[in-house]
Amino acid sequence: MRRPLQPAFRALAGALLLAMAALGAGAQERAPIRFVVPYPAGGAADQITRLVATAAARHLGAPIVIDNKGGAAGMIAAEAALRAEPDGQTFFVGSNAPLVINQAIYARMPYDPEKDFVPVAGMGKSPLLLVTRKGLGVTDVPGLIALSAKAGTGFTMGSASSGNITHLAGEGASRAMGFRVTHVPFSGSAPAITSMLGENVDIMYDALPSCLQQAKAGRIVPLAILDARRFPQLPDVPTLREAGYAGHDASAWFGVMARAGTPRAAIDGMNKAVNDALAQPDLVARLNQIGAQPMPGSPASFGRFIADERARWIPLAHLLGVKAD
Repeated sequence: MRRPLQPAFRALAGALLLAMAALGAGAQERAPIRFVVPYPAGGAADQITRLVATAAARHLGAPIVIDNKGGAAGMIAAEAALRAEPDGQTFFVGSNAPLVINQAIYARMPYDPEKDFVPVAGMGKSPLLLVTRKGLGVTDVPGLIALSAKAGTGFTMGSASSGNITHLAGEGASRAMGFRVTHVPFSGSAPAITSMLGENVDIMYDALPSCLQQAKAGRIVPLAILDARRFPQLPDVPTLREAGYAGHDASAWFGVMARAGTPRAAIDGMNKAVNDALAQPDLVARLNQIGAQPMPGSPASFGRFIADERARWIPLAHLLGVKAD
C-alpha cells in the first residue's frame, strides 16, 4: 500500500509546479522578436538598428534578433517581413528606398508600402557625406567640378542600392554641380565604401555611420556634408550649402514598421520600448558618435514624416528621370 504524501512534501511539489509554470510563461513572453533589416551588416541601417534594438530589448524584456536581408533596394527584406504573421514578433526596418523612393523608380513592386505596412517608431537618421576615392586627387567641391570640366567626363558614383537615398540625392546634387555620374549600385553602403577603398568608384554620397571612420582616417576624402550644419567630428568639412549649392540636404533614415493587421498593443508596446531607448543619454551619445540623430515620436508622427518624404522625393525622382538600374 502506497503511503500518502506528507503535507510538507505536497507543499514543496506544488511550489515546484507553480515555479515551472511561471518559468514557462516567462519564456513564452521572452520569445525573440525579429527586426528584418534591408541592408547587410556594417552599413548605417545595420549600425543604427543594432544600437536601438539592444536598448529597446531591455525595455521589452525580450531579445531582438537582427535579420539582415540586403538586395533589391530593400524589397527582399520587405517581402520577408510580409511573409511573417502579423503577431508582433516580426518588424521591418523601413528606410528611404523601400518605403518612399522605390515607388517612383520601379514600374512594379511586390508590395504596397502605403498599405502593407504601418508605422511603429522612428529610430535614427544621418546626413549624407560627399566622399571621393583618394586617388581622384581632389580635396574640395570646386576641385571636383574643375576636374570634371577639365577631363570632359563624369564620375562613377557608388550607392547603397538603386533607389536608395544615396542614389537619388547623389543624382540631384551632382547635376546641380554640373557633372554627370555613372551610377554603380551595391547591395549596401559597406560594400560600396569597400569598393571605393579599392579605387573602383570615384564618388559617393553616403550616410555618415558607414563612411565616417574611413573619412577620419584619410582613406577616403570628405568634400561636403549634405546638411544645414557641419558635423562636429569633421569640423573642417563644409556643408554643400557653404560650397554654393543649397537645397540638397539629404539624410538616410530608419524606423520600425509592422505588417498591416498587427495588433495595436504590439505596435504601441514596441513604440514605447524604442522611445524609452532613445531617451537614454548613453544611446543618444553612441548614435551621435557614429553620425546619427535619434528620431523619437509616436507612430502617427513617424507616419507623417514618411508622408513628407514621399512628397519631396517622389516628384524629384520623376523630374530627374531616375530609374532602377
